[in-house]
Amino acid sequence: MKKTTYLLLIYTLIIIACSGQTCAQRQAFSQEIEPFPVKKSFCAEKIRVNEIFSPDGIVIKKGNLFVTDSRNNDAMIYQYSLPRFHCIYQGGVKGGGKDEFQISPTLCKTVSDKVYIWGYTPFLIKCFMLDNNHMSLEKEIKLPISDRIVNFMNVVNDSLLIYSTFPYKLNIEKVNLNTMQITGQILIEQKQKELFFDENRGYLAANDSLIIYAYTYKKQIDFYRVSDMKLCKRLIDNTVVPYIIVNNIKETKFCQRELVAGKRYFYIRCPKKEKGCFIEVFDYSGHSVAKYELDVLLYAFDVDEENGIIYGYNGDIFEDGFLKYTIL
Repeated sequence: MKKTTYLLLIYTLIIIACSGQTCAQRQAFSQEIEPFPVKKSFCAEKIRVNEIFSPDGIVIKKGNLFVTDSRNNDAMIYQYSLPRFHCIYQGGVKGGGKDEFQISPTLCKTVSDKVYIWGYTPFLIKCFMLDNNHMSLEKEIKLPISDRIVNFMNVVNDSLLIYSTFPYKLNIEKVNLNTMQITGQILIEQKQKELFFDENRGYLAANDSLIIYAYTYKKQIDFYRVSDMKLCKRLIDNTVVPYIIVNNIKETKFCQRELVAGKRYFYIRCPKKEKGCFIEVFDYSGHSVAKYELDVLLYAFDVDEENGIIYGYNGDIFEDGFLKYTIL
């Protein structure tokens, strides 16, 4: 009896020690978001184009701007050369034939210079090379995740696919594109049934070494290593208290609405009380770089880091083309 009691006591102490160690590790990883050393306000330059579209996504690669439009079944992909916005390509038909899109196309996020497009089938990504603005097919990637929808697809090191399992769960998964095996997972706690309004819902982006997860309803940014999918840093602002009213988007307060990973920095679109939005810029060490106040809320955007330009779109403000902000 004494031996059993002694063993139970040791087991309890081990559990407490491990729990305390985990808590201490999380505290060590956490730090307050630094004040932004640079704050600037910008007004949009409106760039008119001849094409009629309603972009879902925008991606900039090697002096080209790519656009997806899921509402136009006859032209779902556009390619423009920068900075003159000459339309090089428009096409991509919705249908069941070869090279047609069975589902709405998505431009996968990647910091490489390649263009990855998903949507030809639910389980196929095509990888394209860019040479003098000409896009040529390099390879096709068949996915082992065709039985469900995934979101925020990121191609890392041209060999890994990292994505969110939303809207089924909040978890993040990693697939090795060479072996087609799921090789890593980040479990994100689900606090309520309605995932859209869950406090831990967020936006996902990645570079070649880090996964960035920016929470939608609270001012928190988590950094995970791509190699082992472990939390390595957490940025927080404890002055921001989540305010969520389930099934009421108008009354719910959003903190972070979109996330773009560049080669040098990552960019988070944050709402303003009045018209417009903020773009908050961080480096991959977690330091605050700049906060830009824009006069228009961007529904979709990407950043040309080399030339210091934000390109975006808002059809309610300007439906005839793009919005351009020169930030450098």
